[in-house]
Parts: sequence; structure tokens; C-alpha cells
Amino acid sequence: MIRVSTVFFLLGICVIQPSQAQQGDLQFSAGEIQDISLRYSGNTSNWPLVVGLAEHDVTSNSFTLSQADVLQLQNFSTISSTVDEHKLRVQDLIAEGAAIFATQVLDSVKQTLADYYEAIKDGELENATRLGSTIPERVDLLEQTLQSNRVVDVEAQLTKKDGNVDKRRGLLGSWLDAVVGDLFKESDGLKTYPESYANLYFTDGSNVVVNPNTVAVIRKSRIDRLDQSSDTEITLENGGLLAKLSASGKDRSNYILNAGPSTSQLKTQNFYAEAEGERKVKLTNYDGEAIVNANDVTISIKKNEGTVIEEGKPPLDPVKLLDAPSPAWSTADTVIYRESILFPFTAVDKSESYHVQYSNTADFNDKVIDITTTQTSVNLNNLPLGMTFVRVQATDSLGLNGPYSEVVRVYRNNDNKPPPLFIDKNRNNIIFTLLNQVTITGVTEPEAKLTVNGRSVEVSSSGRFSISKSDLETRQTLTIISKDNTGNQTKKELQLIHLTKEDLFDLNIRGGSGTNPITVNSTTLTLSGMAYPSLSVIIENGKFSKVVRTDSKGRWGTTFTPTSEILNITFSNRYTDENYFSESYTLELQ
Repeated sequence: MIRVSTVFFLLGICVIQPSQAQQGDLQFSAGEIQDISLRYSGNTSNWPLVVGLAEHDVTSNSFTLSQADVLQLQNFSTISSTVDEHKLRVQDLIAEGAAIFATQVLDSVKQTLADYYEAIKDGELENATRLGSTIPERVDLLEQTLQSNRVVDVEAQLTKKDGNVDKRRGLLGSWLDAVVGDLFKESDGLKTYPESYANLYFTDGSNVVVNPNTVAVIRKSRIDRLDQSSDTEITLENGGLLAKLSASGKDRSNYILNAGPSTSQLKTQNFYAEAEGERKVKLTNYDGEAIVNANDVTISIKKNEGTVIEEGKPPLDPVKLLDAPSPAWSTADTVIYRESILFPFTAVDKSESYHVQYSNTADFNDKVIDITTTQTSVNLNNLPLGMTFVRVQATDSLGLNGPYSEVVRVYRNNDNKPPPLFIDKNRNNIIFTLLNQVTITGVTEPEAKLTVNGRSVEVSSSGRFSISKSDLETRQTLTIISKDNTGNQTKKELQLIHLTKEDLFDLNIRGGSGTNPITVNSTTLTLSGMAYPSLSVIIENGKFSKVVRTDSKGRWGTTFTPTSEILNITFSNRYTDENYFSESYTLELQ
């Protein structure tokens, strides 16, 4: 027998003569590699290590692990589990500010993790063991560095700016040019000018988008080192800002916004304030709740509500915001070949005006252009090549802005680039269906020639197209090609997958026997199977609940200790959370 060091031997590049395995050795087939990896190394993704240790009999396409090899894998399983735990710990530390306060150590940890997974991929058990053993110590150092470098009174960072933006150190400082990366502490101010924006990022993941012609001051900026909660107070002296709190900031931290004669406590992820000095302020809330106090009167504004506060007067009772206009285009994606386009949208009853924004980023935090109009269409001018994102909101008679519409995308192309090709409602070029037929829609260049598996498909004057498929196989590939008049082409390989219960619920069970009911004969139960990429498998048993993602080949597996006689398994779309099939099993516990 010959020791296998790379996966190329699995393909039969070398011919190896079979020989007799020693007594006590572990023999298994090629199809059992994933199960062996899960059983002895603790994770199916460690299978290259199994291949690297095993001796391969090409004639029978079987593998043999010696008792010593098995012991090495079992020893490595502890390291593998520890690395997985510390990888999650790294994500927690990033959320606590490691990317800002421990950048170099974080980069070192990330590189070590990358080297560790590369060693596993190459089947290098000794190298993977060495690297994995160092990760807990490196993550400890990351946490120590984060804690020692994190200054209590520095919490906000200028992460983006567009146009002229100034900063002021302290209440009596002079206004100076601000640069991306500047840190802001208590009493520091930030000022924008016409056609300029700024983005302040807080260490809990929250950020504040500062509008043009705005002056804002950080009155308080503190961090509780015990629970990592923030205590932040911002004063909007003039202009407008959008506070976008993170989920943790919304639930755990204390955020106070002073604007005009009002003080607001924010428990929301999306809150907009616009102040005219001390005289008047408009407040709108798009999520959660905000508690607003002005002139000894306190009100609560819920999702999609707003209020107006004038100096010396109590706040208006909460006002329901106007609904968002709907873009009048037939599709959310439009392809153009010129610098401008007319953007139409539906009218909203009782609206006084409309506010249109377009930007080259989906978050609208860079190179944002604002247009206010009383019409239901505007010209979008000077569009750059590539993607532009557009949205619109309605403004009522009080000057309160309603929620934004869905974002539409405008792709400006020219003739020396391949035509754009978008497929609706898909991620990773995979479309799942429970039916034996499916209709696929998309958009490309209006005058492009579109083929699907070599057959022509009609493209409308707007660039829309539709593809109908019936009598679907379990899995098939559509080769979609869009070619323009100059010969440039874009090609996409789209996977159509007809999901069936028979395919999804073909389970491999370790620690139990039977199909339904399942007789459990071990303290733990291992379930695995072969499904499709981009799926999630939800395992529920008593209080145990786990979501397992399929890998790039559709494989999945998990091990748990059964505590209930009912086992529920659900397959869902990883990206849309759409549930496809569920099955309930009865467990006969020992």
C-alpha cells in the first residue's frame, strides 16, 4: 500500500496494488470519507486529513487507517473543536472594536486561521495541528490588545466623507479639515457644507450619517468595559442626520440625541432628525421606538411615525408617515447607454413633495445626490459607468419624510463592455423549485441576442426576458448567453434544482437504526446527508435547535444528544429563509 498525500490519487492517476490490512486497522470505502472525518476528526471539512493519512487501495477504491492514524485524528478533533470556538470568539471581538483598536493582531489571527485551513486542505496534519494549537493563545492576545488599546473617551471614527468636512477638538477649538480615520471623543464637533456628507462609525457597529450643511457635537461618548455597552449623547445644532444603530446598540446601549428643543432616547435602528437651530426640529422614526421629551412633555414615536417640535411648545402627537412611492419601472434593474435617464414613480396621497436620492453605493453613504421635486419623475443626470442605486420618499405638509421606496438599480454600459445580465430572485446562480416547471425572468441589454442552451430567447425593448422550463430533471444547468451587436458577451451557468423529499431526506444515521421511528442506541446521534448548495438544514429536538449549512457540494452533518422523542428536520433557502420541506421523526430513546 502507498500513503496518499493529495486528492489526485483519488482520481486514479497512480495505480496502487492492493495488500492485506493489518488486524485492528480501519477500512472504509471512498463514499465513507466524510463520515470517517466527522466521526474521528470532529468535522466533515477535515476530510483531506483523512485522505492524507490513509492508505488507498485503487483496485477496490477503499482506504485503510491504522490505529495510530485514528488516534492522530481523534487527538486533532479536540484542536478542531477549539479552533471553531475561537473563530466565533474572534467575530465577537471584531464586533467589540478589534478592527479599530487591535488591527495588527487581528490581521495576524486571520492569517493564522487562513494558514490553518490551508494546511487542512493540503492534508498536512502536523502543520494543521501546530497552527491550530497556537490559535487560542493568539486570540487571547487579540482580546488583551483590544482591551489595553481601547480608550474610553474615543468611540466614534470618521469612516467616510464626501466633499468638505471639518472637525473641532473640544467646544472651544477651531474648525479644521477632517480626514477619514479621525477619531472623535466627548465635546468634539463635526461640520459639513453644501453637497458634502460624513459618516461617523461607533465601536458597537452603529453609525451616524451626517447630511449637508450640518453641525453635530458629541456631548458624551463612554464605554462600559465590563459589558461593552455604550453611553452616547449627540447634539444636532443645525442640519440633519440619520442615526443607524446596530442591533446590539439598539438593545444594549444608551443613545441620546439632542436636536433643537428636544431630547430623544433611541431604541431604533433608523432615526432621522432635522433641526433649524433651536427654533424647530423634525423627528422621524423608521424602526423600533424613540422616547422624545420637549418642554416637560414626553411622547413615544413608533415605527414609521414622526413629530414636529417648536421652541416653547410641546411636541405634536405622533404623526403617521406617508407611504413610500413605488418606482414606475416594470423592473428593479434597468440598463442604459447614456449619462441620464428619467426616473418615474407613483404619486402618494397628501404628499407635498418628493425626495429622490441616487448613489454609487447600495448603502447611500458615498457620492450621494439629492433631488427635491413636486413632480412624480426626475432626471438622473451625469450617471457614471457601472451601477447606480436610486430610491425615493414622500414628504408631508409638516415636512416629515416617509420611508424610502425599494431601491432600484440603473446600470450604465458602453459598447466596449459585455452586456449586463441579471437573473431575478437567485443567489449563487441557483434557483430552487418545488414544482415540475419554472419561469425564470431577468434583464439584459435591450438589443442583445439572448440564447439559453443554444436556443434564442426574445428580449423586450426594456431588456426584460422570460424563460419557461417544464418536465424538470432533479438538477439541470442552463447556459445563458447575452451577446451585443459588437460581439461582446456575458455568460451565466444557472442551476435549476427541482427539490423533492426523496432527495433531501435520504439520511445517514450514526448512533441509531431504522428510518422512522429511529431507535437510538448511543448517547449521541449523528445525522448527515447529501442535499444541494445554498440550503440550510434546521435540526430540532427538545430544547436543541441547530442550523446546519450545506457545503459547496450539498453535504451536511451534525451530532447532538437526543433529549426528546420528537425530531424535526426542515430544509430551507439559506438566503431567503424560505422553507421547502419539513419531516418529523420519532426517536426511541434507550
